Amino acid sequence: MEQLLHYVDLLNGFVWGPPMIILIFGLGIYFTFKLGFIQKYTFRAISLSLRQDEGEGTVSSFASLAMMIGATVGTGSILGVTTAVAEGGPGAVFWIAVAGLFNFVIKYCECTAAVKYRVRKEGEYVGGPMYVMMRVLKMKWLAVIFAIGTIFMALSAGAALQTNSIADVLREGYSINPWIVGVIVAVLAGTVTIGGVKRIASYSEWLVPIMGGAYLFISLIIVIMNFSQLPHALWLIVSMAFTGKAAVGGAAGVTVMALFQAVLNAMGIGVSRSVMSTEAGLGSASIAASAAQTKSAVKMGIISATSVFWTVFICVLSGLVVVVAGDWQNPNVFAADLCNSAFKTVPYIGTPILIFSLIIFSFTTLIGWSYYGEKAFQFLGGGKWAKAWRIFYIVVCVLGGGLGTTFSLGWTISPDAFEVGLSTRFAWGLTVLMMTFMTLPNVYMLWRIRHKLQKETKRYLQKIM
Repeated sequence: MEQLLHYVDLLNGFVWGPPMIILIFGLGIYFTFKLGFIQKYTFRAISLSLRQDEGEGTVSSFASLAMMIGATVGTGSILGVTTAVAEGGPGAVFWIAVAGLFNFVIKYCECTAAVKYRVRKEGEYVGGPMYVMMRVLKMKWLAVIFAIGTIFMALSAGAALQTNSIADVLREGYSINPWIVGVIVAVLAGTVTIGGVKRIASYSEWLVPIMGGAYLFISLIIVIMNFSQLPHALWLIVSMAFTGKAAVGGAAGVTVMALFQAVLNAMGIGVSRSVMSTEAGLGSASIAASAAQTKSAVKMGIISATSVFWTVFICVLSGLVVVVAGDWQNPNVFAADLCNSAFKTVPYIGTPILIFSLIIFSFTTLIGWSYYGEKAFQFLGGGKWAKAWRIFYIVVCVLGGGLGTTFSLGWTISPDAFEVGLSTRFAWGLTVLMMTFMTLPNVYMLWRIRHKLQKETKRYLQKIM
């Protein structure tokens, strides 16, 4: 397992190093200037998301946005950020924020394209990068790669990792058996996902505000409790973005090459976590946008992009909490353990609210990715097997509960003959690898249709200005 993890990390380190940094930043900078810094409409778009749009679609624009935020603001925004700090140092938080600025415009572009080229299939409006690749680029093979990547991401980042995050934090906080948690989560997820997009969107509408408010409350308490450490934490986040983890503690003898590699590592981890957290560049959120009731693809694109604003805000807050708490340099804590070490500094309520937030964050992500995977499965011709997909997804949730643990089937052979284990680190590494199979086709698609997006945006903005 360690050897396999090593090779996965090497591959991810290369792809999500300079190549992906250039792609994501380059595309984001390009569209930012070509579309007239569309990020300036963020707060207007937030107000638009609260208004009812009478256009065609399956769910309301706010329900679509809530489902989108619910699917993105999951463990990637909390545990994903803590792992980023542990692996790349506090500087990774800086690059998460910078990447988020440009991810806003990328999210806008992919959601606008998805809504514009969506189709009506089996009574619902469906869309996403795979439909744009097939209908506009006439590259079905590329659409198939994206759809397959989406399915694997749904099973790994959606079902397995989200359930595991819930099980992990309950094991850490209350010593509850992870397999029992996996079964409970699977049952709850089944009651929602079996109802399709309308039920998923309905649950997301009221769960998302609750989870955001609770997490914001406890995070601000931690920052206030460690207020004296805040200036130093902010300094670490900014300075280590350009010095890297290699310079922790003022280590002597750090060569220029080691320093350069450390900075690239922080950038790469920050960019990958930003893409994972915001899903901008990944293309998955545009699948939810395609279901929205709207009269304008551009309008829905701008509304959808506000999910990046909320996600990055929570990501930066998560990173700040971990840094001010000071346990990020401890090599013995990782993911949920590292996050919990920061939250338990608030007596009595810290751990319970973290557990509550993680459960809700993870659950909304889990049900959101169920829909993404189902639509990708449907694109590949599996529309008639939608219920089979939902059942299989629930089974993976059960398995995800025990991710990183072992279980015995010794009764078939001997008491300890058959043990299955998979580390959480490997699961995160595999998730980043699966992201590559979605991000690269999606980025290529956005570049190919850049002129269409510019014309569509200009036409809409001239109408409302």
